[in-house]
Parts: sequence; C-alpha cells; structure tokens
Amino acid sequence: MSNLQGIINLGEREDYIRELTMNRPLATVPFAGRYRLIDFTLSNMVNSGIDSISLIVKNKFHSLNDHIGPGKDWDLDRKTGGLRILYPDMQPDSNLISIGDIPVVRSNLSHFASIKKDHILLTRSNYIGNIDFVPALDAHIKEGNDITILTRHIQQGRVRVDLLGMDIVQKRNGSYSIGRNLGNQNNFDLSIEMYIMKKSVFLRIVHETIEEGVEAFLKKAIIARLSDYKVNTYTISVDILPIHSIQQYYNASLTILDPEYAQYLFYNNGKIYTKAKDAPSTLYSSGSDVNHSLIANGCVIEGTVENSIIFRDVHIGRGAVVRNSIVFQDTQISSRANLNYCIVDKFVHIGSGKVLMGDGGLPYVISKGASIR
Repeated sequence: MSNLQGIINLGEREDYIRELTMNRPLATVPFAGRYRLIDFTLSNMVNSGIDSISLIVKNKFHSLNDHIGPGKDWDLDRKTGGLRILYPDMQPDSNLISIGDIPVVRSNLSHFASIKKDHILLTRSNYIGNIDFVPALDAHIKEGNDITILTRHIQQGRVRVDLLGMDIVQKRNGSYSIGRNLGNQNNFDLSIEMYIMKKSVFLRIVHETIEEGVEAFLKKAIIARLSDYKVNTYTISVDILPIHSIQQYYNASLTILDPEYAQYLFYNNGKIYTKAKDAPSTLYSSGSDVNHSLIANGCVIEGTVENSIIFRDVHIGRGAVVRNSIVFQDTQISSRANLNYCIVDKFVHIGSGKVLMGDGGLPYVISKGASIR
C-alpha cells in the first residue's frame, strides 16, 4: 500500500481536440479499439500500489460515470480509499459555467483535508504511457522535496512540431520554472503535467489560491509558487504520448500498430485495465482483406481494412475500403464506401459509395451520430 494519494485533474484544455470532446471529456475519448484515455493513468496508479484515487471533474459527467462506475475494473470499489469522483457545485443558472478547476477544488476542500496519505500524485488523463510511479516517489522522499515535477527528456526537439506549445521545465539561478515550448530548443525537459507533492504543501497552495482569488487554474497556482518550495525534477525513462490535439491523438493511435510499442504500452509495468464488455468474435467474410490493423471484437468485416483501428461492433460493407483511419464503435460503413485518413466517431452511418478523405497532416473527423448518405 503506497503512502501516495492519486488525484487526476480532468480540467484539460480541449481547444485542439474539440471535435472528439463535444459530448465527452478528454479523459473518456476512446483509444486503441476498446480503451479510454483515462484507463492508462488509472491503471498506472493502481499498478504502482496507489489504492486511493480522486478525480476532479468539471462537466460532461455522464460518459465518465458510465465508463468508470465505482472503479470495479481497477479494483477501486472498496470501503476505505478506492475511487472518489469530485464534482463541482451545481449552479442555479444552468448556463453558468465556472472558469478553471479551482472552483471544483474549493467545493471539495473537506475531501482534500481528509486525505490520510502524506504525499499526493497530481496528474492529467491525457499523457499516455505505462509508468511505474514508485521510483519517482522514492526519489521525492529521499531528496526531501516539497514538489517533484515529473518530466520526459526530449532530444532533437526542434523537429518535434507535435510538442509545440507544450510545457517545458527549466532551472535558472537554482529555481525551477515552467514555460512554453516555442521550438527554439533542441534538448529540453518536457513537463508531463504530473507532480508529486507533500500533502501539506498541496493544501497550503490550494488555500492560498482560494484566499487570494487570483488564479482559476490549479496548475497555474502551483507553477506560480515553485520558488517558495524545495523543488526537483524526476525524469521518466519510458515513452509518453501526449494527447492535446486531433493530430496527436491520431499519431498516438496509429503508433500502437507497432507490436513492440503495443507490448510496452499495455504490459510494460503492469496491465492496462478498462471497463469489461463482452462481445462475440469479429466475423471476416469471404472477400475481406485486412492488413496491419487492429480490429476489436463484435465487428463484421466484408471489405478492405489497411493500417487502421476499428472499435467494437463496426460493420464494414462489401467492397468498402478503410485506410489509415480510426473508426469508433457502433458505426456502419456501407458497401463501396472509401475512407482514408479519417477519424469516425460513434454511431455514424456512411452511405454506399461515399468517399471521405483527410490527409496525414489533418485527418478528417466525422462527428458522433452523423449520417452521410
């Protein structure tokens, strides 16, 4: 049992992935045929011995509650510790949406004060990897840090356009700061928005922020106070896939078609768990052709699938061609349709003979429930 409380803050910015988060939080965006993004953070915590996890949520609760429930699939449905979802206070005006995640934290101050662990792991849900947090906690305690910032070292960063605008950690004159990557540095430490903190420090920062009323976002409040505490970094040695945009989501998804990478991502430091759902095996009819793809169960494949990820209960009709695409569950692709570089959300119907194409730089996203005839 770890002396570490997990806190997953679901207040991620969704500006560049809005097409997939209109009806769900970023945490529950489908991934890899049967998973959701939050499955990785939850599983990493549980596999690291963390038995008490809190989720800070702002809105779009239905998708999250439906997927996670009481946390049974992660062995978090327990009387002590386990999973706790922290909701905001309901506003009397349904059109009033609070800015930032601090209002949710303020509404749940009693919960944070009641945490029995001495240290807190504060994370997001949209950094995908298979991480063992134990070595980072050990280093945090051994060094006597108030705050340990988890990072991933990046080399040849000038060519990593996918990392532009993301947080980077720098140390100057003995103090750490977190700024934005503008593509000028070749080697830098990328912040993966994971912090190990003493519980007392976390509560002090939260109380100061609420009392001063100058910050709406928890991350900004922490960054603004780094110089007040003993801070160090811990470099994660395994690969991390940040997902802030449609392009990052698309690239991360197709990365798992590499068997070696998939082995790392789903099994390296423990298995990645998700909500259990039984379905029959996929049916491949005569004349179907599938190459370098991941096909979930419950599908009917009558056409051609290449370099693609197909979720559960998808029907691809005879003569249809799906290439370089991601197709979410319960979607119907009719005969002779042709898709290339597409992301197709749930419950979509694509009519016979339709041709839909994006490109490698910007996949074409088809919204949930759309019917293209």
